[in-house]
Amino acid sequence: MNIPKRITVLIAALAFAIFSVAGPAFAQSSVQGSSHALIATPGNSGTPLKLDTSKATLSGTAGQYVKLPARVTNTSNAPVKDVVAYVSLVDVTRGQQAPVDLEDWSAHRAVTIPALAPGQSKDVGWSLRLVKGGDYVVYANAIAGGSSRASVGQEIPLSVKAQKNLNPGGVLPVAIGVPIVAGAALFGPVALRQRRLD
Repeated sequence: MNIPKRITVLIAALAFAIFSVAGPAFAQSSVQGSSHALIATPGNSGTPLKLDTSKATLSGTAGQYVKLPARVTNTSNAPVKDVVAYVSLVDVTRGQQAPVDLEDWSAHRAVTIPALAPGQSKDVGWSLRLVKGGDYVVYANAIAGGSSRASVGQEIPLSVKAQKNLNPGGVLPVAIGVPIVAGAALFGPVALRQRRLD
């Protein structure tokens, strides 16, 4: 085999090796790019639902209740059915960042909307019981029946002040009761003896 043929074979082998390595990665990136475009096309959330709330911030003291109102709107040209709206809460206190279980925070966590016509809106709301002091973020969500993606509303900062406990550990009754009992035990016999002498 002469030198030009050897160079041609070498170039062909090199091109094949490069394509075999870079080809799958290029195809995968193309698929990911197209799927991302498909996800973004229906709107900001990719769902026919839009969530708005009139509250910019929420605040209170542990033990109180705050209300989170929201409006669910069907922005599509078709009716949607079996819409479920619910609340999510995240603890953003430094060193404690984590999602929060709403079992103790809200008695009615989900609101069901039987149907929404195109362009129709429905006002919903939640009453949240503030359980623990700290900094939180709360936001409303809504998902239509048969959909696999929820619409997420704007994040609402929630500041909760810790409740001052005047009786930590339940020691107040003991602190008051012990001196009373001790005083009765100490001065009771003296008082009885004084009455007998009188």
